[in-house]
This record gives sequence, C-alpha cells and structure tokens, in this order.
Amino acid sequence: MRERIRLKGEFIKNVFTLMTGTIAAQLFLVAVSPILTRIYTPADFGVLALFTALNSVLSIVAAGRYETAIMLPKEDADALNIVALAAALTLSFSMVMEGIIYVFFDELIKLANTPLADRWIYLLPLSVTFSAGTQIMILWNNRRKKFKQLATSRALYGLGSGTSQCSLGYVPGVSFGLIIGNIVGSFLGLVTLIKANLGSFKAGWPSISWVRIKENAKAYRRFPLFSLWGALFDTSASQVPLFMIASFFSVTVTGYFGFTIKVLSLPLFLISSAVSEVFFQKITQLDTTNPAELRRYVLRIFTLLTCIAVPFCLLFISFGIEIFSFVFGKNWAQAGQFAGPLSIAAGVRFMVSPLSVVLNLNHNVKKGASWQVTYFCTLTTVLLTFSDQPIDVFLHAFVAHEVVLFSIYFIVIVRASKHRKAIDADDTSGTLAVDTNAHTK
Repeated sequence: MRERIRLKGEFIKNVFTLMTGTIAAQLFLVAVSPILTRIYTPADFGVLALFTALNSVLSIVAAGRYETAIMLPKEDADALNIVALAAALTLSFSMVMEGIIYVFFDELIKLANTPLADRWIYLLPLSVTFSAGTQIMILWNNRRKKFKQLATSRALYGLGSGTSQCSLGYVPGVSFGLIIGNIVGSFLGLVTLIKANLGSFKAGWPSISWVRIKENAKAYRRFPLFSLWGALFDTSASQVPLFMIASFFSVTVTGYFGFTIKVLSLPLFLISSAVSEVFFQKITQLDTTNPAELRRYVLRIFTLLTCIAVPFCLLFISFGIEIFSFVFGKNWAQAGQFAGPLSIAAGVRFMVSPLSVVLNLNHNVKKGASWQVTYFCTLTTVLLTFSDQPIDVFLHAFVAHEVVLFSIYFIVIVRASKHRKAIDADDTSGTLAVDTNAHTK
C-alpha cells in the first residue's frame, strides 16, 4: 500500500514538473496567437500546417524508431549506444533528404498537387533534424528522470517560436515567417537538452563503440522492422485530413482547419504529453517489477483523461464560434465552426493516445503496428470517399471515423496490458532488456 502511494505521488510530481514547462510554452503561444492571426492570413497558416505535417511524418522515420528503444535497456551504457545510433541515422536521413529535394524539386512540387507547396520545402531537412534530435534527447532525459530539463526545453521552444514568428511578421521581404519561427523554437529546445546532458554524454563516451551499437541495433531490430512502419502509418494518418483538405479544398479552408487543430491541441497537449512521457517510464518499470498492476494502472489513467476530455469537448461544441471570433478576430469565425466537431476527435485521441506507450513494450510492438496500419488505411478510404462533399460533411465523416477507430485502439491497449499479466506474470525479467526469445515470436 505504501509503495502504491509512493508511486502515485512520484507520478503526479513528475507530471506536474513536465507540465510546468509545457504550460509556460503553450501559454506564451496562446498569448501571441491573437497577434499572429492579425499579422498572417489563413493561407499563411495553411502553409505552416502543411510544413509541420510533413515534418511530423518525416521526423518519425529519421532515426528508424530506435529512439523509442532508449528507455528499454537495463544498462545506461546500452541506452547511450542507442542514442548514438539514432543520432547518426537522423543526420544521414536529413542529408539524403536535402539532396533529393535539390535534385527533384520541380517533380516534388508537382507531386504535392497543392498551391501551398513552395521553396520552403528546402527547410524541411533542417526542421526534421531538430525535431528527431529533440525526440531522442527527450527519451534520454526521460530515462534518467530529468524532467526539469524537459520542462525548461519546452518553455524555451514556446518562447523562441512565438517571439520569432511575431518578429518576422513585421520584417518586409521575409517569407514563411511562421515556418522559420517554428524552426527557431525547435533549435532552442534541442540545444537546451544537449547542453544539459553534456556531462552524462562525456561520462558515457568510453562505453560507446561500433560493436555495441551493432549489438543494440540487432537486439531492438523490431523497432525499424515493425514499429517504424506502424508509427509512419500512424503519424501519416494523423496528417491525412490536412493533406486531403490541401488537395481538394481551398487554401483558406486549409488554413482554418490547420489553425483549429492547433488551437484545440494546445490545452490537451499540456496534459497528454506530460502524462505520456511519465506513463512510459512507469509502465517500463511495472512491466519488469509488477506486471499484474499494469492493466489496472492503464484503466486508472484512462478514467482521469476522460474526466478532462468531456468538459473540454462540450465547451467548444457549445461556444466554438464565439470563442474563436472573440480571441482571434471575426475573420476566424469559420474556424470556430470547425472547432465543434473537431473537438470530439481531439478529445477521443487525448483519452487514448497517451496510453498507447503500452504498445511500445518490446512484446507489444506488433500489436501497435497492426492497429496503426489499419487506422491509416480506413481513414484514407473514408476521407477519399467524402472528398467531393462540402467541408462540414467531410469533417463529420472524419470525426465518426476517429471515434470508432480510437475505441478499437483502447481495446487493443487494454488487451495488450492484460496479455502481459496473463502470460508472463511469473517472468519478472520482462522483455525490456535484450530479449532473445521476443525476436522469434
């Protein structure tokens, strides 16, 4: 009983530590949003939305998903070798991508099939490097329980991106101010994490070797073989609605949609990101020390997230137009119309997505990948079917799909946590270290 209370207290403390930095970052972004909506047009926000969507998809594959395995080894030395592997893969991926853009720029613009595409595409490799590098550093800090460093990084990201976007909006002749500001924020966040970990990297440098990197690459090969594709499908699916709208609807509608998603994500991200990272650290611990508790822990966190999501959705369903018109200006009333149905999609995702880290455990990787592929295929099919309909019909089809598929996702997660308890309850060694049996299942 005491142990449970201690774990609960530690979890809440770590969540609030992360939320401190996240809240500081997001509150600043919220504060400058009314300024940005009066400096930039909905079309400008459409460009930013497309850029961040592409960045999200590409940064997922940059390190081959090996960064996800940083949390899993028993020894920090092995984890540090995975950090080196993920960083090398990220740099190589970004350099290759820059070369492809330079050689095939015209063909890529035609392939994009949207007026939003332009020369900002040359900035993508740099943004991908910063985004993937930040994720690597987040997981290394998470492993070492350095949550204050993560909070500081997030605060600087928000401050850097918001300040840069506002400043560049008033500079004549500067294009893509929203994009450049976003990259500046990512850079500041990454540099903060690297600087805070120079001591641990210096101490662990002698343990890094090509032989050990290859050993860990082989031990956790399930991540590039299975988790990579699942995560690629999952992230691509989350961006499919934006890609579809950019192709089949106007630039202005794309801007409204992208901005609405961003506004709805801000308050939920304050909690979900912190919960997800602390939850991942906790379930890796429970999976090796007390797997019987894992399923109950998942259900408790889900109940907490549900209690937060329901009033959030009701607020935007009832007053979305009024909120957007008052805060961002009358020109953004249509974005407020989008906020009603989209808040349901955001709420359902918020309730389930933080729990999905259960599927990052080595023995659950295939389950997560299977659902992610299914989600991508069904979402693409539904949105293509409704792409010739008015935007309100398109959005309602999207929301209905989210409710159904994330309900299935929750069932998969619960079954995955229960499966571990039922089959491997006696195996307290887990599959978090180098599990030779897991690779043959």
